[in-house]
Amino acid sequence: MNDLDFFKISGANDKLRGVVVFVHPELLADPLGKRNQVGVICEADIALDNIYVDFRDKTGLFSADALFTFLPSDHMQDNLVNMLHNKMSSEFKALQQVELLVRYGDVTEKIKAMQTARDHPAIQPMCVEILKDQISRDIFNQYER
Repeated sequence: MNDLDFFKISGANDKLRGVVVFVHPELLADPLGKRNQVGVICEADIALDNIYVDFRDKTGLFSADALFTFLPSDHMQDNLVNMLHNKMSSEFKALQQVELLVRYGDVTEKIKAMQTARDHPAIQPMCVEILKDQISRDIFNQYER
């Protein structure tokens, strides 16, 4: 890894601090018992795949493929537009609530949005993704510049 790679990854580590996530509901090894719980990233080391997540009662160490995070807002908006034909459905309403809370909310509201996404599995493909996928995409986009 050259110096430029280090600074790109270091910057990515800083960008993850404060990101709201929820633990994969099918996580096999879960010594803290935080499967399907919502928390906030407090520290990250992407190179080592160590993501520390704060919960109300403790902090846990997870891999990036064990955590869900929000899709970018523009992706959520596109998914909402694609659902306009069914805007009276509970899925549309839940996705709309998630998108608005993510776009305009503080950390507390983003936690509520993540809880809504977690509690509505039907909308999860339209508003969350595995953190590892987001990190990979962000790093790839940095190299594309």
